[in-house]
Amino acid sequence: MKISQCTAFVAIADTGSFTLAAKALSISQSAVSHAISSLEKNLGVSLMKRSRSGVEFTEIGQRVLEHARTVVHGAEQIRQEAEALRSHRSGTLRIGTSQSFAASLLPRLLTEFCASWPDIGIELHEGTDQEIAEWLGGYTIDVGVVALPKENLSTVPLLQDEMYAVLPPEHALAGRRALGMEELADESFVMPVSGVETMLRTVFRVIGREPRIAYRAHDVNSLLSMVAEGLGITVVPALALPSVLPHPQLRVIPFAPSLTRRLGIGVRTAARCTPAAEAFVATARSLARDGVWSRSSERGRGADAGGRAAPQNPWRQGDPGSVPAGPGAGVRTAPSRSSACPAMASAS
Repeated sequence: MKISQCTAFVAIADTGSFTLAAKALSISQSAVSHAISSLEKNLGVSLMKRSRSGVEFTEIGQRVLEHARTVVHGAEQIRQEAEALRSHRSGTLRIGTSQSFAASLLPRLLTEFCASWPDIGIELHEGTDQEIAEWLGGYTIDVGVVALPKENLSTVPLLQDEMYAVLPPEHALAGRRALGMEELADESFVMPVSGVETMLRTVFRVIGREPRIAYRAHDVNSLLSMVAEGLGITVVPALALPSVLPHPQLRVIPFAPSLTRRLGIGVRTAARCTPAAEAFVATARSLARDGVWSRSSERGRGADAGGRAAPQNPWRQGDPGSVPAGPGAGVRTAPSRSSACPAMASAS
């Protein structure tokens, strides 16, 4: 068995086809086919079935894939360790992020990181909070921005993101300056497909209710358009709100008491970080600790119910003391587990 065979196998899983895998690896499709054929011959099992509709993994193929990812991840670690020793920082860093974080705060983080690692290749994987956690667990990505807390991951808290109710202008509550969650208990929701739903269900259960979900939407602009049409109301984090609302008549109203989600950066618990991942985590911690994101993320949020500009800086840094100014502080690690990433574990 060769690392190149595992690499081809993982590339097929990630791209969904031999053709796209060959393109991603910059090799011929015949080379990919030969690698898989040799791997199956060495193992004595069939790993996948090819058809006009794509590639379908066998049951044993799905189990082998997890181990193949581990092999590819280990090979990348070895290569980066050698590159770091030669003071030539290169390689690939795979980052999992939500669409809202990628659009708002990730550019500044990448600017800071790439200033020290100019030759590193960046792969962005956009997904939901649950998908990012699963990708971390399966070695699909090296680091990910996740909602906290997260079991089985080593995490560093970065920021708090305030939640806002978004209502159509004709709604009976549209004139309110602030809302309590119990006032929305009988409303129909257009729910963002993200970790917001889990958070809202938890809050509703405190008052003995469940949210009434009429629709779900991935894209925030589609979600806001549905609210504008009166199909329901929604709750979204400040980070996901566009700087200019697609429908200016919408009412963006905070909660009282305020409702926030905590965001952090995570790696797989007990996984050995690559040098690039360690540097990325350290850069994120530095920006959060220095409040750079809080300053750079100030922007208008449209008008609230009273015609005033909605809060320009709904972000708050992590809980008091959660991202202290000392080196290595603010680490949140799953109980009874340790991280092999020095940037995550330096406080322990």
